[in-house]
Amino acid sequence: MEEPDLSGFAVALCGAEEAGNVGSACRAMKTMGLGRLILAGCPDYDDKRVAMMAVHAFDVYQRAERFPDLQSALAGFSLSAGFTRRRGERRKAFSLTAEEFADRSCSRGGSVALVFGNERTGLTGPELGLCSLAVHIPVSDAFPSLNLAQAVQIACYELRRRALAGLGGGARGSSREETAAASERMAQHLRSIGFFKVTRDRDLTDFLRDTAERAAMTVGELRYFESIFRKASGMIRGAANETANEKTAKEKTAKERTDTEDAEDTEKKENRE
Repeated sequence: MEEPDLSGFAVALCGAEEAGNVGSACRAMKTMGLGRLILAGCPDYDDKRVAMMAVHAFDVYQRAERFPDLQSALAGFSLSAGFTRRRGERRKAFSLTAEEFADRSCSRGGSVALVFGNERTGLTGPELGLCSLAVHIPVSDAFPSLNLAQAVQIACYELRRRALAGLGGGARGSSREETAAASERMAQHLRSIGFFKVTRDRDLTDFLRDTAERAAMTVGELRYFESIFRKASGMIRGAANETANEKTAKEKTAKERTDTEDAEDTEKKENRE
């Protein structure tokens, strides 16, 4: 059987505490064909404990990329999926199942990060906010809790299953840095026309970023999308300037008419005298 190419995917562990869980996650990844591990805001681990649980997947840990926080870890990815079972205010508006996520992500290009939180607390609201979308694994309400490595195993399995079905490839998507920068510029165009007097600035900026990432926009598509905001804001500012100029012109005309009438009245009065 031909091995599917899953090199565009990475598993990002955010604040993982237990060396054993990290080693087990490496084993889960390698059995499914993934080899890129990201450690974001993680402590130093006991290498012997990691190696014991990773077995023949310790090389995944040895190649791991370390970052001080999740934001910097996700900078180079075109899509990031935060795995969480929690819902609520200030979290993502909707969540895909692991299967749905695999179906969508295997048919797109670019680099994709599967993000998992701390063993005890999972992803916090701000951490999930850094991700493009939320993903959950349907579990029983009687005990809705998965070990970190178990969650990684299921997520990686779904990707491998879908990749083996023949879905893959696609154009290269924009990076997180490119998408975030473009989203900020789009938000700035909206600021310039006073849009944020009626809605929240940060929420919409994040929404634009998430939408662009989920759509797997290429660099060219992202530029075109941004140009729509630039042109629209320019047209609105132009229309506002025309209205202001027309108002100024009318006020000037009215003043000139008043001055003329005053002058005529003065002249008539002088003639009568």
